[in-house]
Amino acid sequence: MKKSEFLALIDDILEEPAGTVRADQLLEELPSWDSLAMVSFIAVVNGQFELTLQAEKLKNARSVDDLLALVGKHVEP
Repeated sequence: MKKSEFLALIDDILEEPAGTVRADQLLEELPSWDSLAMVSFIAVVNGQFELTLQAEKLKNARSVDDLLALVGKHVEP
């Protein structure tokens, strides 16, 4: 998956218009990033990449770049 596709995926999870979310954006700046969005993110990552995320690591994520780091090699620059 390309980085732009990953960002579009985050837009979908947060129900934001396409192109809203930026990689350098802090999660606290996104009003719809809440516990339900976190659960949705975990489910999507599991379905798309067959990864099981540790809740603690996701809880410590502060930015969209941190989310990218959680999926690592599965997202191309």
